[in-house]
Amino acid sequence: MPDYKVYYFNVKALGEPLRFLLSYGNLPFDDIRITREEWPALKPTMPMGQMPVLSVDGKKVHQSVAMSRYLAKEVGLSGADDWENLMIDTVVDTINDFRLKIAVVSYEPDDDVKEKKLVTLNSEVIPFYLEKLDDIARENNGHMANGKLTWADLYLVAILDYLNYMTKSDLVANHPNLQNVVENVTSIQSVKNWIDKRPQTMPMGQMPVLEVDGKRVHQSLAMCRYVAKQIGLAGANPVEELQVDAIVDTINDFRLKIAIVAYEPDDLVKEKKMITLTNEVIPFYLTKLNVIAKENNGHLVLGKPTWADVYFAGILDYLNYLTKTDLLTNFPQLLEVVNKVLENENIKAYIAKRPVTEV
Repeated sequence: MPDYKVYYFNVKALGEPLRFLLSYGNLPFDDIRITREEWPALKPTMPMGQMPVLSVDGKKVHQSVAMSRYLAKEVGLSGADDWENLMIDTVVDTINDFRLKIAVVSYEPDDDVKEKKLVTLNSEVIPFYLEKLDDIARENNGHMANGKLTWADLYLVAILDYLNYMTKSDLVANHPNLQNVVENVTSIQSVKNWIDKRPQTMPMGQMPVLEVDGKRVHQSLAMCRYVAKQIGLAGANPVEELQVDAIVDTINDFRLKIAIVAYEPDDLVKEKKMITLTNEVIPFYLTKLNVIAKENNGHLVLGKPTWADVYFAGILDYLNYLTKTDLLTNFPQLLEVVNKVLENENIKAYIAKRPVTEV
């Protein structure tokens, strides 16, 4: 039996079809999950400097669909002839086209452009593909090709969590025939065994994550809001909670506008965006927030300590890192907000013991 290794990050996404297929065939494999810190050193050893990668007896190959097709042959999930294989390939390629159309919008760095693209994605692209795929599943009796179980079924089900993550939805919720495909795959005992034992990845494949009594949740603002309620910093009533949320969302808008520029991959585009960010966006937000802090006696809302103050002070180092500046140099009221937070004895104690990091 060949020695199989799957190299990927600790997420499902494009690596999960490989893991599903190997598990379906009860083929032992090393599930090697690379951390973001390990990746730069490992990247040059990968065929195209990317993952997932499948190693077969020490030979490394890339391209998730090609690897899935190979494994399908090994575990008996290919077609019986060239025509059946063509039917499988057309469906898998369609699923992959669907994934790419979603990804182009999901990873769009410009918020304004992304908002426009989302309209078309949600109103046209997603309904079109799901209706077509649901029809295919209906015509094939709960399968995606040839009226029987093939690797097209496993590929769809394995990648579905990733599609749901990018669209922030349950894509098959209103498509019963696709639900049948999911049920047909996840009820296979060898696949079920994999799902039960696979490492727990972060919710939606991202961090930070808060764990409460073993339950993991994501989304930083939602987590902060929850913790703030537990410690009495969320506001005394719904109106106060709303006022706090409004300020926190404004700070987060500010963060996103900075991040879009800081992480722009094209240097020429970044240089142009940086002019607007430095001359308009940053001064606008900081001036507004500074006035708010002055009106609230050194706090950001309600004239008293809330989680808006803590959130701002907690994220300031990151904003300074992204902008390569000391943002509060000319904004004394905002500096007062931060200092009041840092004077809290419990926060002082945390800062004194926290690990030293760049950001």
